[in-house]
Amino acid sequence: MNYHHQLELLVDILENQTDENYGTHDEYEQVERLVNSLLQNNAVPQDIKSALMDVGQFASQHDHEGQRGNFSKQELNQYVQKIQSIENGYNTQM
Repeated sequence: MNYHHQLELLVDILENQTDENYGTHDEYEQVERLVNSLLQNNAVPQDIKSALMDVGQFASQHDHEGQRGNFSKQELNQYVQKIQSIENGYNTQM
């Protein structure tokens, strides 16, 4: 699975959390694992890594502090849009 596939999976999870207005412990753990994997991947552009750090912090905060259903849909949408915008920019350059 290359990093583009990992980003697609991450976006799918975030969009699902937005739709359901809730994220499970397992989803947050999966988000954290994906983010950590992507951050360690040298092929991932730095501007995507910057967005990923925000997503990882969001997941950690909401999972470990028990705020799984207490988040702003707008906040999640911003993460999704930022990742998709950057990713789409790289895909059009190829």
